[in-house]
Amino acid sequence: MASLVIGSAISSKVLQRQNFNKEPNGLETIIEAYAIQTANRDAVVPEKNTLHSAFSSSAKKYSRMVVESVTTEEQDGGITQMLVTFVGLTSSTGLPPPIVRLIPTPDAGIFGPPLVIEAEFITDVSESQFIQGNINATAQIKLGNISFGQVNQMPAQINGVQMPSNPRAIFTGQQQGNFAINNYFGYCTDSHACERRGLFLVARTIYKELQANFRFG
Repeated sequence: MASLVIGSAISSKVLQRQNFNKEPNGLETIIEAYAIQTANRDAVVPEKNTLHSAFSSSAKKYSRMVVESVTTEEQDGGITQMLVTFVGLTSSTGLPPPIVRLIPTPDAGIFGPPLVIEAEFITDVSESQFIQGNINATAQIKLGNISFGQVNQMPAQINGVQMPSNPRAIFTGQQQGNFAINNYFGYCTDSHACERRGLFLVARTIYKELQANFRFG
């Protein structure tokens, strides 16, 4: 226990215990409890995003985990207990599989059932790259040579996991009689959001069936 450690006997920090946790989306946290000298607290407390491999006193170092938060509690004997929370991935490579949810949504289906697909996943790209990846067009909504917009279609895989198939094959410029041209793009990005957690983003994207039909007369 920290209360049994005399502050003057601590040269820098003493690791007392580690607690590991893994969230459903695969992101991991480690909480490390240290005893430190109260007088040296300001010098010892790590900055946010400090690498685990650069700060931790643990024999096992993790190069993809960084400091997310720090709490301190002053105790007797000139010592302070410091809890350091690291966030990231303990693996050296790769990304965890996504959580894929099928959410019933009235009026969402076209050729498939009335639902949207939500993917929650960990990615190592920047916020700007994530936005570009969800907004950059993968298909054009066109009538002849005239473009009426762009869509971003759901990728076939996310972090190595196969995503659900479109209810039917994608088609564009399909003529129906003399008065309609139909376009079907399958599941496309309907909304997206992300949150920075250390070196990674927790990303959420919702995909919804999309069609664009042109009527004449």
